[in-house]
Amino acid sequence: MTSLTITTAIAALLYMASGIGIVAAMKGGRDAKASSLLRWPVLLGLVLHGYAIQGEMFQVSAVHFGFGYCVSVMCFFAVATLFIETMVHRIHGQFGVILIAAAFGALFPTVFPGAPIAAAEWTTLFRWHLLFAIAAYSFMMIALVHAVLMGLQNRYLKTSVEQPKFLDSMPGLVVMERIFFRIVAVGFLFMTAVLVLGAFATEEAYGVFFRFDHKMILTWIAWVLFGILLVGRRYAGWRAKTALRWFWAGFVVFVIAYLGYSFILEVF
Repeated sequence: MTSLTITTAIAALLYMASGIGIVAAMKGGRDAKASSLLRWPVLLGLVLHGYAIQGEMFQVSAVHFGFGYCVSVMCFFAVATLFIETMVHRIHGQFGVILIAAAFGALFPTVFPGAPIAAAEWTTLFRWHLLFAIAAYSFMMIALVHAVLMGLQNRYLKTSVEQPKFLDSMPGLVVMERIFFRIVAVGFLFMTAVLVLGAFATEEAYGVFFRFDHKMILTWIAWVLFGILLVGRRYAGWRAKTALRWFWAGFVVFVIAYLGYSFILEVF
């Protein structure tokens, strides 16, 4: 076990402990608050996680990347984004859920190490393309957790069963929907940048702007689905079930475009 692996494990433990602490605090109901001191172990976890990712991925002669590293970096960006958000607003339950998920995601490179890619192949355009792609996945991951929480809120709203205290601590469904669409809109902007930069990176490498492989086709399909979702929200007022159906369709296609395909390649 290398020092970087140990560093990653410590970061995962810090994420897990902080996430469990936040979720436990949120069980107190609508007025529940998690201690602001929980930000410190999260910050330490981010520093250790970032240090480990940089050391493991970027080596002198090659860059190691694949399904595991993509998940790990995606979790890093998601935690960092919500950490900054909690500096403006109070710590909320969704942050706790993301932290618990990130605790597992940070360890993925130890199981799925990927394959080395010659450092010379990582051109400036390709690096920016990859950075925006990971950012898009990160925001859609946050939107995923938001969608699950919204789905649960909507389900309990239509039944006489009292919803769990954890959900009771979240904002109302209308507010949750407003935040959800903002997150999806930001993710959609990053996806747009991914497609534009990807076209130029493809032209740089192969002399054509479009190569009709599975990643490009599925990413474009996901982009169209998320675009329809945002247009439907803007002009048709889509809410709850209708909005979530379109989101799930786009999210599944987007995940399969790279993560799902890479997972199959590395496992099978």
